[in-house]
Amino acid sequence: MHFHSDDPEFDKELLKHAPPERNDPKRPNVSPTIRRSIKNRSALEAIVLTADIRRSASILKESIDIPQYAKLLDDFVADFRTSLFHYGGWFDKFTGDGFIGYWIVENSFSDQMDAALDFSCSVMDNFRSYYYQAFLANMRNVPSGVGLSIGMDAGPCYLMPIAGELTIIGSPIVGSVRMCSNSEAYNLVLNAYSGSRLLDGMTASSSNLSDDLSYQVKPRTVKTKEYPDGQIAYAVEFFRKGRRLFV
Repeated sequence: MHFHSDDPEFDKELLKHAPPERNDPKRPNVSPTIRRSIKNRSALEAIVLTADIRRSASILKESIDIPQYAKLLDDFVADFRTSLFHYGGWFDKFTGDGFIGYWIVENSFSDQMDAALDFSCSVMDNFRSYYYQAFLANMRNVPSGVGLSIGMDAGPCYLMPIAGELTIIGSPIVGSVRMCSNSEAYNLVLNAYSGSRLLDGMTASSSNLSDDLSYQVKPRTVKTKEYPDGQIAYAVEFFRKGRRLFV
């Protein structure tokens, strides 16, 4: 299946993934540059985010009402996607207990990274304050370690049709999944490239996202299957009015 930027069906496909225009939600907010890149199958720089519901199998196993579990999951996916669009991100797929989203970098990497970090804090807070409580009310026993973890990476990616669906492919997907799988609940871990890009040009390892929301970036070592002795990564901690979130 081939997508063409001047085909009306192309906009329908984009609406599954791209943020809609603010003034016309029936149209995707996609620039001519991105459209040409998709059509020509050329690389785009992207910040890729993978989110995972920790202990989701245990939540399912302990659920009293399985249809209620499915409804909560469906509601969370819808909220995740809507919020992602609000922060200018693209939605790739739901993976059963996780999600892949991304931001295409056309101009400022730091602006897009700020949007990705702001979204990450928002979606973790939303899961902790509402969805975890709702899952909790539907469980016989409470497994430890339940929560949302996030991994992030950046670099060249391609948007291409696979099995009839527009899909993002590239090494940052692998990197973000690796970071997510090595992150605990309510933690955000950046792969080496995205973390170093974030810190590049910053005068300190902390910055503000809004008047009351800030973050700090700390280097850490992550042991993975590919790097059993450890690889460089960066942990992001969020603060609201000076108090650390997700402790």
